[in-house]
Parts: sequence; C-alpha cells; structure tokens
Amino acid sequence: MFFQELKSLLEGCAALAVTLSSGREGTITVTVRPTPKEAKDAEALAIPLVLTGSAEELDAQFAGLLRSYAEEHQSLAEQLEATRNILEAAKKDASKKAEGAIRKGAPAKVMPVAEDDDGEATETPDVVGAAVEDNLFA
Repeated sequence: MFFQELKSLLEGCAALAVTLSSGREGTITVTVRPTPKEAKDAEALAIPLVLTGSAEELDAQFAGLLRSYAEEHQSLAEQLEATRNILEAAKKDASKKAEGAIRKGAPAKVMPVAEDDDGEATETPDVVGAAVEDNLFA
C-alpha cells in the first residue's frame, strides 16, 4: 500500500525523496519531497509534505494524507500549466496588437525645426498626431 501511494505521486515528478527521522517521545517525522519534471516548476511545486506522529498514527493516516497531498500537487501542476497557457496566449495577443498599431501608425516626418549654435539646421522627428506631454523635469 505504501509504494502504491508513492507511485501516484511519483507519476507527476522526476524523483521523490522520502526522509524518516526520529523525534521526541518516540515520534517519527516523515518528509516527502517531490522533484518536478521541469526545472521551471521547481519552486512552485516542490513544497514538501512533512508529517510527525507516532508509528501507529502514521500507519493509520499516512496513506490517506499522502493521497491527498498527491492530488493537491497534481492540481497545482495543472493550475500552473493553465496559467502558463493563458499568459502565453495573452503575450501573443499583445504582440499582434502592437504589430497592428505599428502598421496603422502615421509615418514620422523629419523637418528642420531649429538651428544649433553653429547656425546649422537640426532635424528632429515630428510624429503627426502624437500627443504632447508636459515635461516634469524641464
């Protein structure tokens, strides 16, 4: 039963580390630390399960708690993947909108507008229809 529960958690991971340590008054601490398959998931999904109890408590409850942890871990992985897909779609949409705006934008005209200290005309871009903003630092 123990390894069947671990197998369900291992299916979503590259590796799984289980550490047992003895505690005060005969308790045992079990730490289950999954290693996600992809490095980009390491921080978000590598939160360990840490349980401390007597041997009898762990015998009675460990399998159920591990199953629950595996389900939550899988749910988090699915949510993370869904969020990545949404962000990627939004990024593509924003890129398409920016390209469209650039294509529709008015071309810049370059006109001589002033003379520099040597009496030569300087050219500055003048974008037709562009809003003029006040300069707070002028």
